[in-house]
Amino acid sequence: MANALTLPHILEITFDSLTAVVGVVVLLLALRVAPTLTLFAHRRALWISIGAAALIVASQMAEVWADFSRLSTLKDAAGDCAELLAICSVGLALRLMSRAEKEKISFLRRAANVDDLTGLGSRSFFHRAAGRRLELYRRNELPLACAVLDVDDFKSYNDRYGHEGGDKALRCVARVLRESARADDLVARYGGEEFVVLMGGNVEDAIKVAERVRERVQLVQFESVSGDEISLGSSLTVSVGVAPLTEDTLSLEQLVEAADGELYRAKRAGKNKEAAPWGGAKRLG
Repeated sequence: MANALTLPHILEITFDSLTAVVGVVVLLLALRVAPTLTLFAHRRALWISIGAAALIVASQMAEVWADFSRLSTLKDAAGDCAELLAICSVGLALRLMSRAEKEKISFLRRAANVDDLTGLGSRSFFHRAAGRRLELYRRNELPLACAVLDVDDFKSYNDRYGHEGGDKALRCVARVLRESARADDLVARYGGEEFVVLMGGNVEDAIKVAERVRERVQLVQFESVSGDEISLGSSLTVSVGVAPLTEDTLSLEQLVEAADGELYRAKRAGKNKEAAPWGGAKRLG
């Protein structure tokens, strides 16, 4: 060693070594985060951070080697301390950027999967999840059924109580669906005042679920916009169509279409009813 180790010398070696170690940590963190980033601006910032960290690590390793053959002052040590703080700041910025990315993607994923008004699954989420479930049940030759539910005369109800009252009614029906469906049933708002439920089991099991939903919608009361109590039984009813998965069902769309056809058969029979294959539309309860 060319020179005796003084306090400035020890500090400079320590800061340079720590900067190199932190730089390696930042590089590893950046490489781990890279595959998860989806926003272009974040990816560009990440590659800039990777390049900066790589340069800093290389320079600091050279600095540590050189520190043993030169004199050091407190000014040199202060400069190396500033470099350590800088690379720590890069690591912190990278961490914050990764967290923001995860929160953003999580929000977008939830927005795509959840219907804002009712809190049920969205139509797009239903198609993804139900498609996978249909293939699983078909592959294992398990019974599966689909129920499509529609609020009767919803336009008239909406005109009578206003859009806010209509929204409350849809949220009420959604709550009844959540409470009436079984734990493994897949429930979603399909669009407008129409809901869909995919259920494991035969068509008779699905009819029982549909019956519970129709009966509970009539029994539930909710508070209208004006604050008056309105009985859903006197102003709001639902019709349900049920269809099973058969050998002729080639896709989820066909299964939903079959249940939708039964729904319109129930509507034509007088509404507030349920219809399923091999049986006439009937009032439940």
